[in-house]
Amino acid sequence: MVSVAVTVVAFNGKHHLSRCLDAVLSQTYCSSQILLLDNASTDGTVEFVANRYPQVVLVPSEVNRGFAAGHNLLIRKTTSDFVLALNQDAYLSPSFVEELVRAMEAHPEVGIAGGKLFSLRNFQENGSNRNVIDMTWLDIQKNRRQVCYAQMHPDKEDWSVPRLVFAIDGAAMFLRRSMLEEIRFEEEYFDEDFSTGKEDTDISWRAQLCGWKCLYVPSAIGWHVRTFAHVDQRPTIAEGLRANSIRNRYLLMIKNEFFAHFIRHLPYIALYDLQILGYVLLREHSSLKAYGEALQLVPRAMKKRKATMSKRKVSSDYVFQWFR
Repeated sequence: MVSVAVTVVAFNGKHHLSRCLDAVLSQTYCSSQILLLDNASTDGTVEFVANRYPQVVLVPSEVNRGFAAGHNLLIRKTTSDFVLALNQDAYLSPSFVEELVRAMEAHPEVGIAGGKLFSLRNFQENGSNRNVIDMTWLDIQKNRRQVCYAQMHPDKEDWSVPRLVFAIDGAAMFLRRSMLEEIRFEEEYFDEDFSTGKEDTDISWRAQLCGWKCLYVPSAIGWHVRTFAHVDQRPTIAEGLRANSIRNRYLLMIKNEFFAHFIRHLPYIALYDLQILGYVLLREHSSLKAYGEALQLVPRAMKKRKATMSKRKVSSDYVFQWFR
């Protein structure tokens, strides 16, 4: 029987954690460890978890480490065969872990797997919108825009079939230990330069380059609130997340892109970048800092790129198929 550790990174999420942790503790497949890092919350999260969930390994932090560094710290404390990196506002059906373990054991080439998450945004008690999708998988377009496939659409039969995909969303990401150890850079599994935003796409892309597959397992059902979705008006999204989305777009390409692919899709990429820059100059000056931050991170991103490409096991054509 393989072992599974669950890692949760929390920030002012006390109102979510009862449902999140109760669901983890109710899994039909028992976890070897459940670890929660609190990112300097001010809502009493630490006291709440310590008092109500003594079986959870609680790791308080005096600073907000973000998603990537928070999960990295917790993963380094585990030795399990698999790790489920879970958002504080994601709630799992009882068989979620069992379904993913079964799928991963049947497919040893898969390094990352995820299930079908339904949306709890604007949830109606009468159940009228219970079948609205929050997440199936992540696609990437020719302009290198990350797309949450089927997000905010009613569920369809087509999305009930397992399939290999480009990337898995970070809300509930099931990670194989051997994959994590192969693709890590120094002590980082998730890239901590991303902080929050697109680190799930990055780790999936790196895994693909190193020969690992990403698998969508629709029988693993969950629910997710999600801080923001593609249907949201951009000004309603937190300022830091908006800037991160721009900075991390460039880090993704610098670290993982094939030059030949970049040139082939340059018209799509350049047009989209001009649209982003125009919007920032006209309406979102606070995100101008993202360009300077990306530039400062280029030397480190290139170092990480070299490490990943030295382990590359797939052809250029294999990667090219994912750009939609």
